[in-house]
Order: sequence, then structure tokens, then C-alpha cells
Amino acid sequence: MVALGRSEPLWLALGDSTAQGIGASAFDRGWVGQLHGLMVADGREWRVVNLSQSGGRVRDVIGDQLPLARRLALEPALITVAVGANDLRPNRRDDLAADLETLTAVLPAGTVLGTIPGRPKTVAPFNELVRAWASRLDLRVAETGGAIIPPWRGKLAADWFHPNDVGYAMWARAFADALDMP
Repeated sequence: MVALGRSEPLWLALGDSTAQGIGASAFDRGWVGQLHGLMVADGREWRVVNLSQSGGRVRDVIGDQLPLARRLALEPALITVAVGANDLRPNRRDDLAADLETLTAVLPAGTVLGTIPGRPKTVAPFNELVRAWASRLDLRVAETGGAIIPPWRGKLAADWFHPNDVGYAMWARAFADALDMP
């Protein structure tokens, strides 16, 4: 964790495989790496600690990633969260609204939370809840759920689930917009 020994403001990335850049051509071509590049180009130097996990669910952010950040005594100036797609399976979906409510309640003000990508009919109710709770709790919302729109060709990785470099650039832009970056 080289970032812990440096002095720039700390950015804590939480969530699932999308925060790790799975599907991109290289780890730094995922949305976290591309957003970091936008920040640097905008004159903002950040050190990044990414505690996301592949397959991560909302409960993993609440029960594993946030507690790990506390144990490491991290004091982030920025927290971003991209999670929820792995919670959309029918046998997991029943608890998603309650889990999202818990997540939004435990995130500090100013955290940027991405909306959930997926079939609009499936994700719309959850994303509306995210937006409503975020508004009440002074969280920012990155519209990642709608960042990649058809046609899908050229925006998704070979697994047709994760974004590729182009798709992640769209996600990075959604987070940049939530941070009021040019």
C-alpha cells in the first residue's frame, strides 16, 4: 500500500469488480484509473486505496470494506462506491433495498455512490431509492447505471457483463460529473 505513505489527499474506492477495472485492458483503464487520470489532468493529485472486491455486494462494502478502512485508520478526503450489480440475482434481490438504505446511512457525507447498471426495468426502483436517500444524506450520485447505453458494441468487455476501456471512460465521466469536474 504505497499510497498510505504519501501525503496527497486520500481517495478510497469501494465496491465490486467494476472498481477493480475487470474487463478493461489494464487495471488503470477501469473507471477508477481513468477518473484518477482526469483528476490529475485537472491538477488534482490523489493517492488511491482501492478496497473493492470482485463479486462484491452491498453487504460486502458495509461488512468488510468499510470496517477494513477503519482498521487501517484511513481518513479519506474522497470515497467512491460502485456496487449493486452482483445483488441483482433474483435470489439476492429481496434484501437489496434494505441493504442500500443501510449503505447510504453509513457512508460519510460527500461520498460518491454510483447507480446500479442493468436492465432498466430491474434497476430503476433501486436507483430511485439510491437517489432519494443520497439527496437526504448529502451523498453525491454518479449516474453509472445509465452511462453505457445501446448500442453495446465497443463498450463492453468480452464477457458482455463488465465495461471495457470505452465503457469505463463513460463511468469515469459519470463520477467526474458527480464531483463537478470539467
